[in-house]
Amino acid sequence: MERRLILADGTVVSGDAFGSKQTATGELVFTTSMTGYMETLSDPSYRGQIIIFTTPTIGNYSPDKSKLQSDRLHASAMVTRDAHVTLPRGGDWERFNRLLEQNGVPGIDGIDTRMLVRKIREQGVLEAVIADEGNSTGQLGDSMKQNLVGQVSTREPKEFIGSGRRRYLLVDLGVKRSIVEHLLESGNVTVVPYDYDIESEAKRYDSVILSNGPGDPDHPALKPLRKAIKGLAGVVPLVGICLGIQLIALSMGGSTSKMKYGHRGSNHAVTDGRRIMITSHNHGYAVERDSLENTGLEVTEWDINDGTVERIESKKEGIIAVQYHPEGMPGPDDARGFFAEVARISGAA
Repeated sequence: MERRLILADGTVVSGDAFGSKQTATGELVFTTSMTGYMETLSDPSYRGQIIIFTTPTIGNYSPDKSKLQSDRLHASAMVTRDAHVTLPRGGDWERFNRLLEQNGVPGIDGIDTRMLVRKIREQGVLEAVIADEGNSTGQLGDSMKQNLVGQVSTREPKEFIGSGRRRYLLVDLGVKRSIVEHLLESGNVTVVPYDYDIESEAKRYDSVILSNGPGDPDHPALKPLRKAIKGLAGVVPLVGICLGIQLIALSMGGSTSKMKYGHRGSNHAVTDGRRIMITSHNHGYAVERDSLENTGLEVTEWDINDGTVERIESKKEGIIAVQYHPEGMPGPDDARGFFAEVARISGAA
């Protein structure tokens, strides 16, 4: 069955339908990861986005539900050049297609993804709609104006028992399962909603961790959290991952800006001036380096290609935060030493 991808600039491309039959809207972005399609689709940071997979073939290895990063798929839709789920290759592919249907994620295949990526690199990210009928862009808005964090954050606090005596208070902005699993290697984790009263609880914990998540860090719905982060600086160690680094920067007087097409993939080179790590990324906003002057935050790592701020620290306030996803799911494990640093600043084992 034919399906259409309609971009906000009026571009219309047709392809083969798979997955859900629902109409989907979202910000059209691309990921350069060559593997990890299950991890990507289930990463809450992709909420409100239609993902173009730049690697030509997706689904050419068996889908593994143990790789899912949350209890559902969060991407609005997926765009592929050659999705093997459409081929008669047995139960694995049927189960993946059914998973897409159950989560309301439509796919469109046989697309010239290279053309779309070039368009995004030239024009920036675009809103888009995937539908089986019509060529209208009337349904499109600005996906980033939604409270996307509110859509993916846990509703109630959850307790996870790990190894060691450390106690982590993890603010769920759209946290990936693999990040929680790495933290459990050195302590117990209490996961709380994004709008939880962390100021009244923080002193009971060895550190407060702000997770990855979707959307604009300067969204009005996150204003109370930014205020709480400011109040906790210097009171308890603060850790940020992805969206977390952006919220810490804003809370301390810095600023963020929307990137032209973001960093999404598992091959981004990061350096501290002495060594290079290949890291996993998924973000469309970034911390503005110049804005950190006089905030007490120091930039200690940056992207080799475009200089994007990748890590900030404040020894005085007990802050470490990174823009990349240190657990590397999907991706390399170069940055997993970050979790040992988190354990170290969080005190007694």
